Amino acid sequence: MKQPPGFVDSSLPSHVCRLHKSLYGLKQAPRAWYTRLSDFLLSISFRASKVDTSLFILSDGTNIFYLLVYVDDILLTGSNFAMLHHLIQLLSYKLKLRDLGVVHYFLGIEVQSTGMGLMLCQHKYILDILTRAGMTSCKPVDTPVSPSKVTLLPECHSFSDPT
Repeated sequence: MKQPPGFVDSSLPSHVCRLHKSLYGLKQAPRAWYTRLSDFLLSISFRASKVDTSLFILSDGTNIFYLLVYVDDILLTGSNFAMLHHLIQLLSYKLKLRDLGVVHYFLGIEVQSTGMGLMLCQHKYILDILTRAGMTSCKPVDTPVSPSKVTLLPECHSFSDPT
């Protein structure tokens, strides 16, 4: 641990700051915030996904809503716009959240709305990787090897001791 830049005490250089409060006024803010959010969602009839702890589902007859949480970002979608708007208002009131509107970018994935639904793509992410590797001027190739001569799995023998 070191003293943060700009807050170095020259008379006590080996001392560090003691954290009294953190984000949202809590020492374990992310966990406490998630617990508070999940408790609230469960209280308004959302179900926690058994497969993904960051996914909550609300189903009431013909309507279905999905809420995905990643750290402090929330993605909410559903089949009924009026009820979706009501859920956003509830969340905003209870947890002091801001509605950023229609999603355009989430977790490195670009989201574009089309007439048939949503199109997800990682074009920007791919360009970032190519830029970092210095390969933005390379020519694209459909398949970098001859598809007729590809052997995906080499001939292999069983291990003598599988453990």
